[in-house]
Amino acid sequence: MMTGYKQDAGGPARRPFFSKLLYAAAPALLHMVIMNAAHTILSVCGVSDSGILLQALSVSASLLFFIWYAVRNHLSIGGRKKGIYRYPASFCYVIAVVMCGVANNYLFSIILSLTGQFSSNYWNVVKVFYKQDLLLEILALCVIGPLAEELVYRGFVYRRLRENSSETKAALWSALLFGLLHFNFVQCVYAFVLGILLAHIVYKTGSLFTAAVAHMAANLVSVLWQETNWLDFLNQTETRQHAAAVVCLVLMAMFLSYGNQMSRRIKREET
Repeated sequence: MMTGYKQDAGGPARRPFFSKLLYAAAPALLHMVIMNAAHTILSVCGVSDSGILLQALSVSASLLFFIWYAVRNHLSIGGRKKGIYRYPASFCYVIAVVMCGVANNYLFSIILSLTGQFSSNYWNVVKVFYKQDLLLEILALCVIGPLAEELVYRGFVYRRLRENSSETKAALWSALLFGLLHFNFVQCVYAFVLGILLAHIVYKTGSLFTAAVAHMAANLVSVLWQETNWLDFLNQTETRQHAAAVVCLVLMAMFLSYGNQMSRRIKREET
């Protein structure tokens, strides 16, 4: 009987690449559908006085669904890694992601100047999400959002890709999807880089929880940056911006390297 799948002699049928990609991307697409449906229902019900409140409630609807689905399918959250190096490794990875986020804030001005009209969607996002109630911003952007995105993109999309491809390909494809579904060029670039780092953390630690904490920490720094202007003195000249970005990227590379070294020690302990 003819099928749409290639089959090795004596081996199981292999699905085409597009089919594998669609299977992996399905949770992310479902995440968008649930959020948009919840957003529409809430708007019809009159919850429209605050863009950030709508965002928090819409993402919460998707988060609750995927928590239920994860529990139902016994998705591992904490990770398999044990030993004395587990927590230092996780700490290093969290700091690396935070440094990536800080560097991104300095590089944003450069990207915005280069992208011109392509940045209009980003400014629309800033108007909706920032300069509102700080606690609500932290809840929506630093807790609910990262938890939902890590559960969907690293918990389901990345792990599904890992079933049929290498760690590198899985990280790249999941990060690309993560970036594209932010729907604006400026955030797409940062989300792509962040997605690769977070997938690497899941691969090295086996812990979705560590990736979620790193994502939350990076977003918290970004929110506080926007709302308090606590490091604006470094934005006063391009030279300071570039120097700060380089320092942050170097620190990111250092902490990422330390985390990798400790992860290798954990692996040796396990063997």
